[in-house]
Amino acid sequence: MQAKAGEEPPSRQRSKKSSPAEPSQSESAEAATANSLSILGRWGDAFAASQAVPSLNITDLELMMQWCNSTHRIVSRGEQTDHIWRFRASEEAITHPFLMRGLLALSALHIARTRQDAQQRPIYLSTAVAHQAQALALFRERLSDINPSNAKAMFAFASIVVYYTFGLPHAPESSDPWANVDDLIQIFTLARGVHQILTQASSVIKSDEWRIIYEVEDLDEGYLRDARSSLERLHEMNNACGAQDDTHDTAVYEKALDCLAEMLAEARSGLSSASTSCRWAIRQIPEFMELLREHKPLALVMLAYHCVVFHHLRDAWYMGDRGSRVARALWEVLDDKWRPLIESHMLEIFGATHPVNTPDRAEMGEQEIHS
Repeated sequence: MQAKAGEEPPSRQRSKKSSPAEPSQSESAEAATANSLSILGRWGDAFAASQAVPSLNITDLELMMQWCNSTHRIVSRGEQTDHIWRFRASEEAITHPFLMRGLLALSALHIARTRQDAQQRPIYLSTAVAHQAQALALFRERLSDINPSNAKAMFAFASIVVYYTFGLPHAPESSDPWANVDDLIQIFTLARGVHQILTQASSVIKSDEWRIIYEVEDLDEGYLRDARSSLERLHEMNNACGAQDDTHDTAVYEKALDCLAEMLAEARSGLSSASTSCRWAIRQIPEFMELLREHKPLALVMLAYHCVVFHHLRDAWYMGDRGSRVARALWEVLDDKWRPLIESHMLEIFGATHPVNTPDRAEMGEQEIHS
């Protein structure tokens, strides 16, 4: 039969109809892709491991990305040392599980303290605590064997553990103001212990690319002079106490005040406040740390200077309100003889809300300290 004008021949019309068994173009493309990808499987068969490949731990991968993208910056001093903490510390962590756990713990804590979704924060906090517990267990096993092969990893872990301690959420408000004071003293004690590890590892660090961590600029003499001037009243009080009390060790406090002046100058020059504060504790002689633990008033007054430094760092996730909490506690535990020495710090931290008229807690009783 001849086709009408404008119509295609029947044979060509039939050729346009697809057979039910004939695949569509998209199906054919998918099959071709699958066949081509199967080549990878065939080529890899000869090298396939006999054991099953472990599944990916997505949370740990997320935490490692968090370290590389953000968390490493809290330990770094900027561009000079960024590459050490971002890349070299991560490389060390691959062969030293205690450091890997430590990096993951700090990263998880960072997320727990900053994640906007409040429901997820407890999950990351639990993850941080679990990683840190395992990290500490592994780390302790190696404390008696710091050697060239693990020195950088030991150094890195010892450096980050103090930030982890600063960053842990504080316990619910206690009725005892000494709790906040003693928490800070414990952090300083930890920093001093950690420094012993850093010292043992320093010979390896200083002969390596990592030596840049130790390279800091000299203190600005103007900053140091201003800092010393700001401590004149404390020097006067120290001398007065020494003249009135034979048991008052003027020399120990003098050394502590010199270290405090250096800390204030370092903080003003731009060094991390947490780092400078811990360096102050590290430089102390053991006798002064004992005075702190005994809650001697002049030693406690020095902590108020740390509170101001911490307060200026309050927007940092690992610091938060620690400065104001400890300052408020110091105001409560010091009596009227010592409060004037921290009055300016209280005003700087609290302004119009300075708790100058806060009555002492009734339960302080015998814990109220005197000269």
